[in-house]
Amino acid sequence: MIQRKQTVFLFLAAVFGLLALCMQLATVSVEGLPVYRIFSLWAKGPSGTTFVPCPLFILMLLSTTLSVCTIFIYSRRLLQARLCMVNIFIMILWYVAMIAVSKQLAPDAMNFRLEITSAFPAVVAILNMMARKGVLADEKLVRAADRIR
Repeated sequence: MIQRKQTVFLFLAAVFGLLALCMQLATVSVEGLPVYRIFSLWAKGPSGTTFVPCPLFILMLLSTTLSVCTIFIYSRRLLQARLCMVNIFIMILWYVAMIAVSKQLAPDAMNFRLEITSAFPAVVAILNMMARKGVLADEKLVRAADRIR
């Protein structure tokens, strides 16, 4: 039963999580000149200094790992559905951490521009919602088949 549609959703969630780990998330600039380029693990400053926004990296790494692990527990559907919900909650925490990092780097509301990559955690959350819906549909189907027997 590993060839279910929720496996594809969880795999895509892991791929988008890996992309969010590797690509630039945002840029903080003053008068059009970039001051900080924010990645998941670091932020490059103007003088080559780096600031480590570790919560972004830890939460995204946890989410990606959880997506991959959730694929392989297909025989325990209710646990799989719960782990999808946990993953959605982690993505909400990721956005809270992103707001905290942006406030730390740009406290006086400088020009803060998000890249398309910062939308990937929302895509991961949506894919987890779709996977959870598929897992619960499978569980409902199995329960209905058990009642018939």
